[in-house]
Amino acid sequence: MLLPIGGILDAAGLARLRDLLARASWQDGRGTAGERAAAVKSNLQADPAHAATRAAAAELEAALRGHPVFAAAAMPLRLTRPLFSRTPAGGGYGRHVDNALMGEGPAAIRTDLAWTLFLGGEVTGGALVIEDAGGERAVAPEAGLLVLYPASSLHRVEPVQTGERLAAFGWVQSRVRDPARRALLFDLHLAETGTADAALRVQLARANLLRMWAEG
Repeated sequence: MLLPIGGILDAAGLARLRDLLARASWQDGRGTAGERAAAVKSNLQADPAHAATRAAAAELEAALRGHPVFAAAAMPLRLTRPLFSRTPAGGGYGRHVDNALMGEGPAAIRTDLAWTLFLGGEVTGGALVIEDAGGERAVAPEAGLLVLYPASSLHRVEPVQTGERLAAFGWVQSRVRDPARRALLFDLHLAETGTADAALRVQLARANLLRMWAEG
């Protein structure tokens, strides 16, 4: 499931993050990628140890945990600390695979879901492209838009043509590992919270439960 989510941060929150990141130090993004991924990666990442980066990450993580749609869709058990990337014109990130496990020891998480939050800036190109069985889905940068998607998918960032792509990203270990069950629970959440198509969501959940449980 690829889910666009708006409203993680308001305009003032986005501006605060951009201001903090303007004070951070930046490093070659290839330093955090494996050998194969590094060969197709061309961007910069904020130094996670820098005080401004830590402050931006703490503010964004609190916003993620407090957002009802993100919480209902991802059902997070653990989150990686948010990371931040800058991709100038000519940069991008070719097709790659995320690690299934991130971190070490007790801090390690299983990456069930990935997310990207566009932080703003005038930019053309730089779309996030996610591949699934049905083909490709491209999401163009739009300030304040978060994209939640399966970390199991092949994905890439199209080359930036003009401007600079500024984004936050991270991974989620969900309380519900199975994506079909997680999607079913999200449909029931949408029905419960009174969306316009609540009855249809209940019908969909019933049909999917029947598919899980029915025998010939």
